[in-house]
Amino acid sequence: MARISLAEAARGTIGVLLRGDPDTMVESYSIDTRTLKVGELFFALVGPNHDAHRFVPEAIRQGAKAVVISRGRAGDFPGEAAILRVADTTQALQDLAHWVRQRQPLRVLGITGSSGKTTTKEMSAAVMEEAMPTLKSTGNLNNSYGLPLCLLGVQPEHQAAVLEMGMSYPGELSRLAAIANPDVGVLLNVHPVHLEHFHSLSAIAEAKGELFRGMREQAVAVYNADDPEAARVALPFPGEKIGFGFGESARVRAIDLEPQGEEGTAFVISGLGQPLPVQIPFPGRHHVANALAAAAAAHAAGAGSDAIRRGLARTRPLPMRGALLRFPGDIRVLDETYNSNPKAMERTLETLSGMVALRKVVVSGDMLELGPIEDQAHRLLGEQVARSGVSLLVAVGPLSKHAAESAQAAGMEEVRHFEDSSSAAAFLARVLQPGDLLLVKGSRGMAMERVVDAIRASRGQEEGA
Repeated sequence: MARISLAEAARGTIGVLLRGDPDTMVESYSIDTRTLKVGELFFALVGPNHDAHRFVPEAIRQGAKAVVISRGRAGDFPGEAAILRVADTTQALQDLAHWVRQRQPLRVLGITGSSGKTTTKEMSAAVMEEAMPTLKSTGNLNNSYGLPLCLLGVQPEHQAAVLEMGMSYPGELSRLAAIANPDVGVLLNVHPVHLEHFHSLSAIAEAKGELFRGMREQAVAVYNADDPEAARVALPFPGEKIGFGFGESARVRAIDLEPQGEEGTAFVISGLGQPLPVQIPFPGRHHVANALAAAAAAHAAGAGSDAIRRGLARTRPLPMRGALLRFPGDIRVLDETYNSNPKAMERTLETLSGMVALRKVVVSGDMLELGPIEDQAHRLLGEQVARSGVSLLVAVGPLSKHAAESAQAAGMEEVRHFEDSSSAAAFLARVLQPGDLLLVKGSRGMAMERVVDAIRASRGQEEGA
């Protein structure tokens, strides 16, 4: 983590040190007393539904070296922890992260998009790590709280940072771009997600485009040239632009694709100088697109061809994000339980169609935050499943009842519907057969990981774990 003095913390947050020695050093940071460690600098964040000032005494009791507050006096808080007063604690967290980012030469890659952010972040970081010491986002540290905490993890040896940038509302990416000041910004795609908060796909694209509008002219914009909305918001960027994809308009393209089943995909990257043969341990065309984005971004940040080839080859699917799990009894599970949206579901079904199994089962939970298109999207999903060669559809959640009904109307014989993932999990644990291949996917709020947990409980730990 970044090691700074309290005097520097005061400068970085535009705050006033009410209590404590300005020369005291801190090198770890927290916004949650449940995970706070001794010696950390604690930010008492204030949000619409919470105010962490009431936890400041607890933070001090747990050994916080200093706390950042926006109201109160030093004498209001017991103990000896230093007290730093700022105008706004959330803004202070973000300002300090920006201050740390600016004081150290870093090549910062910022990655956003409707789907594939985490996988592309992992690919990009693996490539950059082959070229230079690199910091990367961990877990879900991709919002206005998480991204600053990630940047505060920078060490003196780091020469690059790969940051995932999430977005649910207009204005969020503007703020994240201001904090991170990316040298390379990546827009993977624009899909109809978060339509509860946006009136159209175009509006989502405009919000995603905030990343490019917030970047310096000397930065590089990497965008999906096959996605019309992504291309539209990228093209006004005044600096260098690199389109990636499969079509002729892409500067960085994938050619000579060789799907290798569940083992992954081999292809050649053109547009980075000499044609570059690579192999990724991810099946599916959408993961090839993620790899192209990672290669283009890392190349723009200074990584060479060998680093790109090695980094892409060693990246592995993360749990809940495309990992293929093998259980005793010849049961395989394509674990996509972290999230879902219509386009991502369509692409994952395409991946499933290229895999071999005695019986294919799709376990699909509700796709949330789709606003006015939610019923239509689930009906379309049912039709897609019915056409995909799947033997059994297990639809989970009230919205997915539309998927079950449309799959049956399209002629699919084996369809079951359950109101929640726990009920579906109990059913699947009973009916699985040797040779089954399951795709399990749904929005985060559906807790589809319960299905995978039930299979693990009934079949035993996955092979190779």
